[in-house]
Amino acid sequence: MIRSRDQLWQAGILTPTSTDWRVRFVFIDGTDRVVRVSPGRLSEEDAIIRAKRHAKIFDETVLDRVEAERAEKSTQVAGFGIVQK
Repeated sequence: MIRSRDQLWQAGILTPTSTDWRVRFVFIDGTDRVVRVSPGRLSEEDAIIRAKRHAKIFDETVLDRVEAERAEKSTQVAGFGIVQK
């Protein structure tokens, strides 16, 4: 049962707004991880700090690079419905 906005996003019914940051961590082993950070009023530096905290990256020596960009406009409602009984 969906009870929160985060659960709506996880289910793909809603997606975050375009003002969010998308922070991509590329690790030295070649893997990567993307974290979406909101609100968009945060500076790029603050968005990266919050994304690192969320991803539990405390040792920066495991990172090859960090990329931060504004997320494209994507506020949408899915084209299908959910019936709840």
